[in-house]
Amino acid sequence: MICGADDAPFKGQHYKKLRRRCLSKNKLFVDGEFPPTGSSLFFSRPAPADIVWKRPKDIVADPKFFLDKASADDFSQGSLGNCWFVASCACIAEDSALWKRVVPDYKRQEFLPQSRYAGIFHFRFWRCGKWVDVVIDDYLPTRGGRLIFTHSKSRNEFWSALLEKAYAKLFGCYEALTAGKARDAMVDMTGGVGEGLEVADFRPEQLRDKLFDILHKAQDNMSLMCASIQARSSAEMETKLSVGLVRGHAYSFTAVTNVPLKGTGLFGLFNRETIQMVRLRNPWGGTEWTGPWSDGAPEWRKVSEREKKELGLTFDENGEFWMAFDDFCRYFTHIDICHMMNTAFFTLKRSWKETIQSGEWRRGGRAGGCGNHQTFLQNPQYLLEVYEDQEMRVSLEQEDRRSSNFRTRGENYCIGFSITKTDLNRKYRMHDRMERVHAGPFVQARSILARLDMKKGKYLLVPSTFDPNQEGEYLLRIYSEGAMALRELIKDVPSPPKMLKKPKVAATSVSVHAAEGFTLPEGETGIEAYCIIKCEKDQVKTSTTEKHAKPEWKERATFYRQIPTEDVVVEVWDDNLLKDSYVGSVTFPMSNSHEYTGGNIIRRYPLVKTNAEGVEEQRGFLWASIKHTTNLMDI
Repeated sequence: MICGADDAPFKGQHYKKLRRRCLSKNKLFVDGEFPPTGSSLFFSRPAPADIVWKRPKDIVADPKFFLDKASADDFSQGSLGNCWFVASCACIAEDSALWKRVVPDYKRQEFLPQSRYAGIFHFRFWRCGKWVDVVIDDYLPTRGGRLIFTHSKSRNEFWSALLEKAYAKLFGCYEALTAGKARDAMVDMTGGVGEGLEVADFRPEQLRDKLFDILHKAQDNMSLMCASIQARSSAEMETKLSVGLVRGHAYSFTAVTNVPLKGTGLFGLFNRETIQMVRLRNPWGGTEWTGPWSDGAPEWRKVSEREKKELGLTFDENGEFWMAFDDFCRYFTHIDICHMMNTAFFTLKRSWKETIQSGEWRRGGRAGGCGNHQTFLQNPQYLLEVYEDQEMRVSLEQEDRRSSNFRTRGENYCIGFSITKTDLNRKYRMHDRMERVHAGPFVQARSILARLDMKKGKYLLVPSTFDPNQEGEYLLRIYSEGAMALRELIKDVPSPPKMLKKPKVAATSVSVHAAEGFTLPEGETGIEAYCIIKCEKDQVKTSTTEKHAKPEWKERATFYRQIPTEDVVVEVWDDNLLKDSYVGSVTFPMSNSHEYTGGNIIRRYPLVKTNAEGVEEQRGFLWASIKHTTNLMDI
């Protein structure tokens, strides 16, 4: 995602136009959309009388936008409960490519005369697929001449406080930043893909290694990560444990690594063990972990001086500390990751193909709720074609309902998506359900991410809210290792014919499940089989099975019929290197179409083939089911 001239101006405020106007009038900017008043601070209560809004030049004599360069030390949490935002900012501050996306014109946004200071600043945030440019003035809330919210450790550096103000404007006021998810803030500042992980889901030791592997790979891919300890009640929020950790508090990851321990004996250099370690940062600063491997702990004597130097080990009271991963899993409950998906074509690292679709849930046919409801298929539907077996990541993100520009501000919906099989020749929206491949879990969160191992085939992907009739926009992003295609299914049924063509008056679906009982050539253990399903002038080929005496497909084709009395034929073929051989066929007489109204009953039908003398011979059996209807909205 690249920021640029196409960024949407938040609340219609264009930074360059407003700045030029201020300079021409020789006046400092005052933001009428986010004024320096109590309404910009709190929505639930009046602002305390001792809070005074001041510009940086009235707080210190020599204000700076940046002092030296951006770093995690530029973000110290103030009196606002927004550690999720502060921890996320500390992550991006360590990566110049990331913070430069958020802070445009960073060299020009200074308080110096040569920078043509006009009291106006702007920052960029990524919201549901679009970069938004947010303009602010530089009035900041103070008490006793000091900033009361996010601030830098250097008193005359102000970019972190101004960034927080722009983010507060996005949400309506500073108080609206209380209690959020770190991954949402990280996504807002990067355009990355958010994922939430529950540590409890990785409790067995073998799954714990899987979790460490996920974090280690995410770090290698320059992804951003935070962790927290669940507070079970409001009274527990930001209470301190005996080991120095704080409940309900977001910590940013600064390292995930295997640390070598000193070897023993003659071959110590070759038989060294390692320990899984993580390094975390507390946005409050000094409050740190005090257990094993904490600053100055005796465990560090097991690590060589050279290794300590490579780790950049220091024992400063700066809020950053190391933990053994086992201890991390013992105390922390939740991990937020913002994946920076590598989509570069020429790269040495793992690369993904990105496919994006935006859409909306709306009442009257596109807000059906989850699969528990009869209206489930009244959601947006996508045809997903996977051309080879592969790993995929599917992200679903809804527009942030907590944001101030949302129509009816409230909590985010509980969202999820389902994937089912679909017809080999599916062109129109599905009206019945096939075998489910993936469902849920549904989570009340702005975004969800699923890691899927997908087999080659055609699928129906349905994003939805948990409850029906909930309206809002969403963004669907799919990352695939191999080839795939995604398109939305819009039409419910075929369009009426043009001119004198016959209309579609019926629909027939044919499901082929398996074949058996045919005679195999001597020495053969099975066949690599496929079916050709023929209906009127159309024909559909199934996938080819691996060699088996009882090949299985479990695939379906649906045909919209102009001549519903014409028979349907299924042929079975043996896929051979030189020439495919015909095994036999089943003919479904459509004069008996009244027998096919159920559609769910799988029956065994004789496979027949005409021999050289013109006599039909039975060549085995086909297990199949067929459904016929005159209501095109049934299938």
